[in-house]
Amino acid sequence: MVSKQFSFRLPDEAVAVLEALQIEGETLNQTAQRRMIECLGLSTDTSKKLSTPVDIKSLVKQEVEASLAEVRSQLEELRGKLKAR
Repeated sequence: MVSKQFSFRLPDEAVAVLEALQIEGETLNQTAQRRMIECLGLSTDTSKKLSTPVDIKSLVKQEVEASLAEVRSQLEELRGKLKAR
């Protein structure tokens, strides 16, 4: 598919709305592109349209580490309460 590049400025209000419409992993430019295509009534299969590479292993590792940190924090809090008794 042949494509053309467009460049224009948006007011802060429009940027704020675009930021609210972003899908995880999307850049602001990709969000604007997706929304424009949707408004034109064309298909937007985001699984095919996103060009931002995602490292699944890193993403999973990051989420697991964040969850573990939360659990460890809760355990430490409970240990502190037990010692206080």
